[in-house]
Amino acid sequence: MKDSLDTPPPTEPTPLFDGLAYAGVLPFVLGLWLQWRGDAIFGIEGHFLFAAYSACILSFLGGIWWAGALNRPDHPRRLSLVLQSNGVALVAWLGLLLASSAWGLVLLAFGFGYVRWEEARLNPNARRLRNYFRTRSRVSYLVIFCHLLMVLLLVWQGGGD
Repeated sequence: MKDSLDTPPPTEPTPLFDGLAYAGVLPFVLGLWLQWRGDAIFGIEGHFLFAAYSACILSFLGGIWWAGALNRPDHPRRLSLVLQSNGVALVAWLGLLLASSAWGLVLLAFGFGYVRWEEARLNPNARRLRNYFRTRSRVSYLVIFCHLLMVLLLVWQGGGD
């Protein structure tokens, strides 16, 4: 018979967060579609809409680390979280500055990959929020894939410089 110490804590359902995470992929798809068609929306071309949204979301993810460090003064990696959150925001900004080339998109994809890798190492609330972090992993890989598609599209269209 197992005692209560052997039983992992229950996993919290996270349908709202999961739904928002997957819905957050739609602007990437919109940017890909606009770029593929050669269209613009409100005068904004697909690759720039894609890169601007990417930089926004990447900065948001870095901000989550900042908030975690701010709200957990006892966190063993507090200084690292603060510094990394700033690094992620700077990578996002640089990626946006280079948005007219494929290199900016590669840098943004690298940023998403780094955030995914670092969150796997941090493993916050691993058992309790397992569903949420499973969704975050899937969405991260989907977003990185969208970046690679945009890079290929830009290179194919001759704008990959």
